[in-house]
Amino acid sequence: MAKAIDVKREIVCGVVDLIRHKQFYGHILQQLDKIFISGKVGPFGTKTMSVGKRRGDILVKLFINEDYVKRLFANHGDKDGWNYLIAALEHEVLHLVFDHLTLTFSDKLRGNVAVDLVVNSCIEKDRIGEGWLTPEMYGFEPNKSAFWYYQNLQGNSTFQQQCAQGQFGAQGLFSDAVDSHKIWEEARKDPVLAEFVKDIVRQAKELCNKSYGSIPGKVLEQIEDILRKKKQIVPWQRVLRLFCASSTESVIDFTMKRVSRRFGTRPGSRKGDVLNLAVAVDTSGSISDRQLLLFFNEIRWIWKNGAIVTVYEADCDVQSVYEFRGKFNGKVHGRGGTDLEPVLKEVEGRYDALIYFTDFYAPPIAKRYGIPTLWVLTTELSRDKFPYKWGKFIKIEDARAIPA
Repeated sequence: MAKAIDVKREIVCGVVDLIRHKQFYGHILQQLDKIFISGKVGPFGTKTMSVGKRRGDILVKLFINEDYVKRLFANHGDKDGWNYLIAALEHEVLHLVFDHLTLTFSDKLRGNVAVDLVVNSCIEKDRIGEGWLTPEMYGFEPNKSAFWYYQNLQGNSTFQQQCAQGQFGAQGLFSDAVDSHKIWEEARKDPVLAEFVKDIVRQAKELCNKSYGSIPGKVLEQIEDILRKKKQIVPWQRVLRLFCASSTESVIDFTMKRVSRRFGTRPGSRKGDVLNLAVAVDTSGSISDRQLLLFFNEIRWIWKNGAIVTVYEADCDVQSVYEFRGKFNGKVHGRGGTDLEPVLKEVEGRYDALIYFTDFYAPPIAKRYGIPTLWVLTTELSRDKFPYKWGKFIKIEDARAIPA
């Protein structure tokens, strides 16, 4: 006769165990309300375990299907069942830390698989159970980004075979993994979700008192990334001077420090150089809300360095054009596929230069446009796979700028 499992007690014990061995994970879980469900669940439920929110919820919660936890112990015994339960709790924490709840993908199934490959890269292999997706399963290296996995899964033969065999369907081997992300749909509609996640990450870090426990270095990097201050990553004053020095228009501005030679009054005038820049923002579905905040933070610094900035929001087409005045309201137009060429066609000959913020996951194009272009990239693509081979390139990764 199977041992009766007190699911709520096991979850509490799991959180305590993580606080003892992986403090950061445990303190994240402490801050989440736990919602226990069982049996057949509705569209905002889960057959397994998931972080997310239902319509009307203010905060993110941890949803736990009691039947799933009971199955872990019934099918695998006390020792392995416990290990898999701890891994499942870690898995949900990592989805929060890697900001996966806000990501949108045009191919939802492939996106669901991609984010699971990211978090399962950070969990001990002996705790990965049947039905869990790993990078090695597809011949990939661990610790890549969700967008890297999303891009490379498209032509992967193993993934295509799994889809053809219905392994992600209701009765398939990997149905639980895909099901657990359905509740994210409501979370994606919340414009302040990212700030809530940042807040619980910050509180968990403070509770750790500099001792995170035995968590992977990749997770530590992500913690620092999500909490970094809004300083500029690219040294824009130097970059703009070197990159666009020859592409300036002369203007006359005014200063109280000089007396007008003509009239003998203040303010006098001085000759200055002002860059008239087109700054394009990739707003396709592969760009996360966190990346958009990063982009617009850098754009603010470009603007603060004295440039005239016209923003082009574009996915597979130009969606919005406006003069930047120092603020970002958190909303963009687009979120579809990616094509970088429409912006190039529109800005050529109209501006001194183009600065394009993108992850560079776009169709290749051979034509070289006659506008000085700086590509500011958040990408793991190697240079030989860049869709455009011309222009200057800067990668912004881990709160630093590096040559691409």
